[in-house]
Formats: sequence, C-alpha cells, structure tokens
Amino acid sequence: MKLKEKILELLNKNVGKTMSGEELAKNVGVTRNSVWKAINSLKNDGYDISSSVSNGYTLNKKADVFTSESINSYLKAPRKIVMYDKADSSNNIAKELASKGECEGTVIVVKSQTQGKGRMGRSFLSSSENGLYMTIILKPNILARDALLITVLGAVAVSKAIEKTSGVENQIKWVNDIYIDKKKVSGILCEAGLNFESGMLDYAVVGIGINLSPPSGGFAPEISSIATSIFENKAPCGYKSHLCAEIIDTFFDYYENINEKEYMEIYKQKSNVIGKEIEIDVGGNITKGIAVDIDENANLVLETDDGKKTFNSGDARIKRW
Repeated sequence: MKLKEKILELLNKNVGKTMSGEELAKNVGVTRNSVWKAINSLKNDGYDISSSVSNGYTLNKKADVFTSESINSYLKAPRKIVMYDKADSSNNIAKELASKGECEGTVIVVKSQTQGKGRMGRSFLSSSENGLYMTIILKPNILARDALLITVLGAVAVSKAIEKTSGVENQIKWVNDIYIDKKKVSGILCEAGLNFESGMLDYAVVGIGINLSPPSGGFAPEISSIATSIFENKAPCGYKSHLCAEIIDTFFDYYENINEKEYMEIYKQKSNVIGKEIEIDVGGNITKGIAVDIDENANLVLETDDGKKTFNSGDARIKRW
C-alpha cells in the first residue's frame, strides 16, 4: 500500500480529529516531511483535509477508501488481497501468480483495467473506477469436466452479495452473467490450468467484474440498452470494499463444500432463462428452443423441435422475455 493510502487510512479512522505530523509519521514509520508530501498529494486528489502548522492534519469528511485493509475490515477472516491501481486484467495477473504457486484464497483487485475480459473472447467495460474488478485464485480438488461448477458458484456468490449489500434484486443468466431489470450488471469468467495426466485442475481463477455506477457520461450508445449498474449514481461511501468482502466470504462459504452443490438450488431459483425462448450458440452452431431446466451439473436443458438437448457450454441469448 502506498504511503498516502496509509495516511488516508489513519485519517479516515479518526475523521474530524486532528492528528499531528509527528503522530502520523510514527504510525507509518516515515519522516514528517514524507507525511507532508503525502498530505499534499491527497489534497490534490480531492480529499478534504485541513492543515495547521501548530496542530496537524484533519480529514473533515469521511473518505471512500478502497484498499486491501478496507476490504479485510469487512471480512470474517483476513485474506491476502493484492491490489493494483491499473493493469490489463486481474485474471491475467492471477493466472501468472497461480502458475508460480500463489496460495489458494489470494484475491487480486484492480482499480482500473485496460483489457477486461468476458466470455467468448469479448471485452468487459472496466476502464473506470465505477466498477469492482477482482479475481480469486483457487487450487480446487475437482476434475476439469466439473470446472463449470466454479463459475456457477461464483455467480451465486456475486448475486447474493449484491442483494445483501444493496438490497437490489437480480437474476442470473446462464452461465455467468448477473442481470438487473433485463440488463447486465456483472460477468464472471473462470479460467484454469489443466493437469493432463490426472484430468484435474492445477489451479482456477474466478474473475468478477461488476458495474457499481454508470461511467462518466453514461454507458456508450452501443451498450446502453444492455448494460446497467447497481446504483444510478455514485455508490455509497465504503460500498466497494463491503461488496468485495461479501463476495469473498459468500464464495468460500460454498467453496469449502463445492461438491455438495448446495448453491445449485439458488442458481436455478435465480435463473432468468428457465421458461424463456432462447437460442444457444456453440461454436457458430445455433440451437433454438425453450429453456426447461438447469441440471445438477449446471448444464442447460433445452426443449427443441427435435426433443430435449443438454448443453454444458455456449452463449445463451434470450429471444423473448
């Protein structure tokens, strides 16, 4: 964590209270001059800080801090949170770390992504700080053929966390998208490393992108009809840290017993495709029908003109809501 973020954390815990430069310097282990420079940088960032040569520094209004410490303050138990101000993709970082032996449970958080990724090679809008972009590193003891369960578990965790922290109802579109009022608010992308000899996963990373509020100027015209955010305006102070922590806690509550599939019933209940007329695209081959079920392995069951067909992958599009 940068020095100015450490200073901001301290001031935020003591909002309205004046802290001397000497006190701040002692807490973070730097010189008073370094504190002075950090305070000026925070002021330039727009934080409402009063300075007094004789007394010290006062944060006049609680700041919307988003750091590994602020996330951990909401978690049931502390976890390793690695945060980046900017990166191409949290999944890319997580895959590199996982392949080098990074421990399970580490969470990568990127404040702004330049190459956010979605399924089917699509991009995910993540260039602003109006969203939450995170990836969880896992070392699951499951076969590669069961990897879809991790994506499903991730979708349930995100869906429940959004409702618990904001009160906003949402639905899940098979396999990995979260919808609010028929518009996408979040996507989950699971990628993995495979052990070909055992057929097991060496590691898996679960990437999560969520629109908390609209980008400055609103969503671009080409996606404004299909994209939305949890809040119409700016998210409440501290919300991003709270939501991130709630997703992590909810995810691991289910992950500890992933093979028991307790999350599958919730996944089906929150599905917005069951009962709908859809078409599913698998490598350019399109099948149309009515989605009648999602089975215990998260496969989508379609009633078609040629009878029931089951799909474990593909791009599902709702044709008639």
